[in-house]
Amino acid sequence: MRHLGLAFDIVAIGAALAMKLFVPSRLWVETAYSNGLYPRIDGAVRAVTGPIPFTLGDVLFVLALVALVIWWARSLRGVERPRLLPRIGRVALRTAALGAFLFVWFIWSWAYNYSRLPVADKVVLHNERTNSTSVAALADRVVDELNRNVKAAHRKRLTHEEAGARLLPTFSATIARLGDRFAFAPPRIKPTIFQSVMEWTGTDGFTDPWTHEVNVDSGAYFFEWPALYAHEWGHISGFADEAEANFISVLACTNAADPLLRYSGWILTWFNLPSNAKVTHRMDRQAYRDIMAIQKRYLAHINRTAEHVQRIAYNSYLKANHVEAGYASYQIFVRWLTGADFDRSGLPIVRQGVP
Repeated sequence: MRHLGLAFDIVAIGAALAMKLFVPSRLWVETAYSNGLYPRIDGAVRAVTGPIPFTLGDVLFVLALVALVIWWARSLRGVERPRLLPRIGRVALRTAALGAFLFVWFIWSWAYNYSRLPVADKVVLHNERTNSTSVAALADRVVDELNRNVKAAHRKRLTHEEAGARLLPTFSATIARLGDRFAFAPPRIKPTIFQSVMEWTGTDGFTDPWTHEVNVDSGAYFFEWPALYAHEWGHISGFADEAEANFISVLACTNAADPLLRYSGWILTWFNLPSNAKVTHRMDRQAYRDIMAIQKRYLAHINRTAEHVQRIAYNSYLKANHVEAGYASYQIFVRWLTGADFDRSGLPIVRQGVP
């Protein structure tokens, strides 16, 4: 048994190091993983986790943490001083091996999507268009669209299932345009025991890469929810990059027939505009109150220390997974909204010959 345990340690750590050091080509990831293996993995994982009414990932995390603490305590209990350091070394090695196993699962279950062909390489972009003038024009358009949709958006609130069903046509068209050859069913939104942590850190939503479960801030207003949902759905569909998930969310929402979905997409765009964007158009009072309500909720719950720690950690995580812009990647999609060519359906035109 000791030899089997040591073999597990070596294989797990070796596999994790190999996957970290030797990243496959973007073309392979795009064709063989994101449009080959991953949709099948997602279908299999969600077939198990989807029907469960609670977030299985939360339960597994807590159980694993408790089990790890108990295991360390029992492993070191009563060990004499001369044998303590060797025992700590063995337990630490096994802990590292278990972490390596989780890393391998993380990569194969979802995270290889970070290395697929970037949306910016698929879409026809004119970077020279993105300047203070075009961003100001976009800001004014956002105000106009909020004004156009605000009244109808407030007439009826949608359930999560209704919003997912109404998003499905434009969402499916968007991910197909950006490179997905497979359809991805709307994910089920589940409650999380970490709701308070989401509020303290200003996290609007979370997709568990191991269990493919989705959480959205339960305190979000009904007019925020569709865009937050579509963002996480974008992650489930194999677009790991935050800018790409935002781009998908905005396109799916703003091209939808339902005014609430359109309103939600334009609100997401508003909050990602550069702080120095010049707005000349006057915003409807109700839309202004909605935006102020979101900011007030954020300020009421945010813990600056927790937010700062989370931002540093997530910035490091994104850069470790080949997202060079790190946390700032969330807002990059605004460049695509100003620099891309769009067809009559509102979808970006992609380059010829891109897989």
